[in-house]
Amino acid sequence: MKDTHKRLLTGVLACTMLLSFAGCSSSGSSGKKGGKVKLEDDPKAEAAFDYDEVRDTDYDEDDYSKDYNKYAFDLMATTASKDNGDTNIMISPASIMFAMDLAAAGANGDTLDQINGLFTSDGDPLEQQAFASDMMDKINDSDKVEFSCANAIWNNSSILGDKVSSDYIDYVEDTFNAEIKAGAFDDSTVDEINEWVSDNTDGMIDEIIGNLNPTTAAVLVNAIAFEGEWAEQYEDYQVSDGKFNLVSGKTQDATFLSSTESAYFETDKATGFMKYYEGGQYAFIAILPTDDSISANEFIGDFTGDDYLEFVDSMTYEYDVYTLLPEFESEYEVEMNDILMEMGVELPFIEGEADFSGITSDGGLYISKVLHKTFIEVDRNGTKAAAATAVMLDAGACAPFEEVQYKEVYCDRPFAYAIVDMETMNPIFIGTVNSVS
Repeated sequence: MKDTHKRLLTGVLACTMLLSFAGCSSSGSSGKKGGKVKLEDDPKAEAAFDYDEVRDTDYDEDDYSKDYNKYAFDLMATTASKDNGDTNIMISPASIMFAMDLAAAGANGDTLDQINGLFTSDGDPLEQQAFASDMMDKINDSDKVEFSCANAIWNNSSILGDKVSSDYIDYVEDTFNAEIKAGAFDDSTVDEINEWVSDNTDGMIDEIIGNLNPTTAAVLVNAIAFEGEWAEQYEDYQVSDGKFNLVSGKTQDATFLSSTESAYFETDKATGFMKYYEGGQYAFIAILPTDDSISANEFIGDFTGDDYLEFVDSMTYEYDVYTLLPEFESEYEVEMNDILMEMGVELPFIEGEADFSGITSDGGLYISKVLHKTFIEVDRNGTKAAAATAVMLDAGACAPFEEVQYKEVYCDRPFAYAIVDMETMNPIFIGTVNSVS
């Protein structure tokens, strides 16, 4: 990251859903590729709820924030438990939630219940959709930071024809402000989608898809970009060289950032500090395990949503908190199928049993793969973070289709962190640092 005068946090989430299915008419809608269009309606497609009701749906914000935080750290714990090494892990619970909620908007029956149950134990799907929509609106209404959320849908007119629900399209337009684009998919569509992602993430993510399969019928994309200054910036005298201690007993050369903060956390499992961004709406929280013999992944694998709530509830401003944070950079990628299934989302992955009839009346859609990729860089100037989620819906046994182209918290040893919304303490990113090089 360049040594600029500004200390910046740039976080990016790009959530991409590829819908691929057969049994659809090859007579395409007449929209120009890349243009906003109104698709023909599939009168047989049935939504699980009235999309218009979402705007008027009330929910208990405290309950849903608590459920979201539990989901976020349970997701991180489950992800870390699958890692046998000391990899630096980072996920974006928000990215995965937005992608899966787009799928939930077209799901029915037990398929909808299982996706919805990922985020809330007993909440109504309408309430969960409203919660997600409000979170996205809050991102776009942020003050003192540049924070934006954009959505777009590319429809393959050569496959979809009129076999897509106009209610579903209207819903994602109205609730998630999605741009609707349609046309026959070819190699230029890949370039167009990637260019859109790059434009809407300030170049942080320049490629979300490498190709389009012959069965790809639509691509749904979400991108979030965040840029903000530290409320209290690091000065030259707060930057020094030192050693980062690995679990193995070895050390790595590191550049450390030191500061005195006011917010302190302490539970039996961890201590931590919080460093605010300009405006005080968002902050970086460092979470240092009290057990200095374990890796950050071992720690976070046993750190539940309830542990997180206990941790944030312990926050006090009674002390000057001397802190040390290393500069670090890491990339991470993971297939989420087994993780989500372990968390109770099983039916959407089962061919012949998943029900996404709210998107199209032609059966057979099921989730074949959920991919998640992240990047983070922390240095004296700030933080750059990126995340991408791809939810792929493939076809079951359908009719043939016409093939087309397509106190003192010194993080000098393994620690965890989160980038959070200060009003709700909802984490946008959660990660671990086991190594700084």
